[in-house]
Amino acid sequence: MSKRKRFKLITTITLIFTFLLTNIKVFAVEINSTDAESYLNYNSPTWGKVLPIGNHRYYAPDLRTCYCLNTGALNPTGQDYTEEIPVDGGIETIIYWGYPAKDGSEWGISADEYRYCTQLAIWAYQKEAGLSRGIDRTRLQNGTVSLSRLKPVIDFLVEKGLNKELPTFFEVTPSNIVAHQEGDYFVSEPIKIKSDYEFKDAKVTIKSSSNPGLKDVVKIKDMDGDERNTYNSNESFKVYIPIDAETGDIKVDVKATVELPASLAYATPVAGKQDMALVDLRYQNMNKDNVTVSWTGLNGAIELVKKGDDGSLLTGAKFVLKNKEGNQIAEATSENGRVVFNDIKPGEYIIEEVEAPLGYLITNPVNITVKPNKVTTAEMVDTQIKGRVEITKIDEETGEPISGAEFEMVKADNNEVVEKMTTGENGKVLSGLHPFGNYIVRETKAPSKYVLNGKEYPVTINEHMKTIEITHANRKIKGRVSIHKIDEEMPELSLKGAVLGIYDDAGNEVDRLTTDEKGAATSKYLDYGHYIGKELQAPEGYKLSDKTIDINITEDDKVYSYDFTNKVMKGRIQIVKVDSENEEKPVANAGFKVVAVNVNGIE
Repeated sequence: MSKRKRFKLITTITLIFTFLLTNIKVFAVEINSTDAESYLNYNSPTWGKVLPIGNHRYYAPDLRTCYCLNTGALNPTGQDYTEEIPVDGGIETIIYWGYPAKDGSEWGISADEYRYCTQLAIWAYQKEAGLSRGIDRTRLQNGTVSLSRLKPVIDFLVEKGLNKELPTFFEVTPSNIVAHQEGDYFVSEPIKIKSDYEFKDAKVTIKSSSNPGLKDVVKIKDMDGDERNTYNSNESFKVYIPIDAETGDIKVDVKATVELPASLAYATPVAGKQDMALVDLRYQNMNKDNVTVSWTGLNGAIELVKKGDDGSLLTGAKFVLKNKEGNQIAEATSENGRVVFNDIKPGEYIIEEVEAPLGYLITNPVNITVKPNKVTTAEMVDTQIKGRVEITKIDEETGEPISGAEFEMVKADNNEVVEKMTTGENGKVLSGLHPFGNYIVRETKAPSKYVLNGKEYPVTINEHMKTIEITHANRKIKGRVSIHKIDEEMPELSLKGAVLGIYDDAGNEVDRLTTDEKGAATSKYLDYGHYIGKELQAPEGYKLSDKTIDINITEDDKVYSYDFTNKVMKGRIQIVKVDSENEEKPVANAGFKVVAVNVNGIE
């Protein structure tokens, strides 16, 4: 005949522990007893004297432990027990705390002594719970061992039974932990694997993480700081999370195999013999996966290096830091090329330059990720404002372009030459790109035939890639020709009225001069170059000169002076000396004296 066996469902505030034995056939259980030592004496009210108590041990096949449930009844002697009866909750509780689940070592007694105490505790509980006559634990006395050795154990077990106080089968506490910074890690408080039973194979693993990448770097360490994942019952461990982890949590899983007692009660098959409780030890797989360790990630920082495109470190750039929603978080200004944003929560940010240093353009925003307890670095490069100068060299009078003019461009503040330039055939020259600032452009060498233009042109470059145009005019070198017309034989005699023409190399008359009373005449200003002067009309009484004057105008504002001579026109005087009475009669050997009275105005 078979019956379905079952274990009770035991519920506590912190643990639900279920033992299920399903589809197990109920067979006859042979129970025997054997003589054993009675460690204590009992002042029996039934017998009226002190007697040894508990001098038998009860067992089933495979030496499974059994307990007597009827004091004063006859011991079993190999009878088959088949009829299952309910197990009282208090007795079941005592068995959970008693032998063979525990061996008494925590009390400093032997396993048999602990088995003995468990039996006496069941009997004492039965009396105090009103289940049967049981025994009165206050009537226990010294036996082969002192009462003080075993009585505390019996009292402990009875109180557990009366209070239905179940042991801790398997518990991991606390279940919600906030880790705090310790050095390079966030460290949890000790997490204890609690049990009133002994085991040595508890496995601690990381079940899940808000950041999957953390599973491989989180450490499990014992209380000595050694990293391991296997623990004994009632040992503690700590969880170590790298300090650079972002705010999050992990789930810790703890598994163990615990040997727990399961009790069944049987009614006696023979009248007058004891009902029995059979204790079976079964390995139960325990698992706790509700342990959560959380932490708040440390804030990070941003260090921004601000440079110009020439590599210089810039001061005065203003920045704002915005979160990914566009809200401003902080602002800062660069100093010697460095900007620092401290105490920034981990996350995604945008750095925007709102004001560039003087002479630079605002650059594009930069996206940046701040990590916990890390300084995130970035670099922003501003383009320096640069511009050019285009010089157009022209003739002051004609506006025609002039090549060959040489210029230098200098810094206004220190006169440092930054570029030298020469105009081309089109009269133009374009400088290279120069950075923001104030400059001066000046001519250092005039084109051939021209006077140096001493004017300085201030230039300010403040718009990017703008070309500043300068028109620079030069005046040609000009000189004058002064003619002094004199008598060839009498240099002190100045000749008025001489007309001279001045001609360029192409034969074009460029000026015509007429000498005054002093024999002088001065030309207008003549451009740089070579000229020929020749007489067009001689002074009155003089021969027209066939000589020419070779004139070279090479210096500005110089008067080139030339003396130009003329030969006077000459004639003869014929005198015929005749007799005063006879005019037809010549007279020889007469002498005459010719005296000049007025020659060209000279008396």
